[in-house]
Amino acid sequence: MRDPGVDALLAGSRHPMVPAVQELRAALLDGVDGLTEHVKWRSPTFVHGGADRMTVSLSRADRAVLVFHRGARVRSDAFGFADPTGLLEWRGPDRALVTYTDAAALGAAAPVLTGLVGAWVRA
Repeated sequence: MRDPGVDALLAGSRHPMVPAVQELRAALLDGVDGLTEHVKWRSPTFVHGGADRMTVSLSRADRAVLVFHRGARVRSDAFGFADPTGLLEWRGPDRALVTYTDAAALGAAAPVLTGLVGAWVRA
């Protein structure tokens, strides 16, 4: 379900990646069972099972950074995830980034990213 807060956040942004983020957003919400969204950290954040799992950062004008995580804090329980896409740039044991500097590439990657997010939230 689309969150009106995310609608408003993106509608008010002049970031050049917003149209591609909207495309990704629609693909994720339609393609990942149980995924919802809200605004957190002034960014669209996707939630599964009550936990924040992926955030789209548009804090830099030249890129969109997808932050894969398991909530705000690093958790101490074991987490293993095999990235079938090779897209994840690991930043910790349960945190990774995928960065796009080209809106067309982000839009084209929506199907692959939907599969990756789906696998991430089920891990």
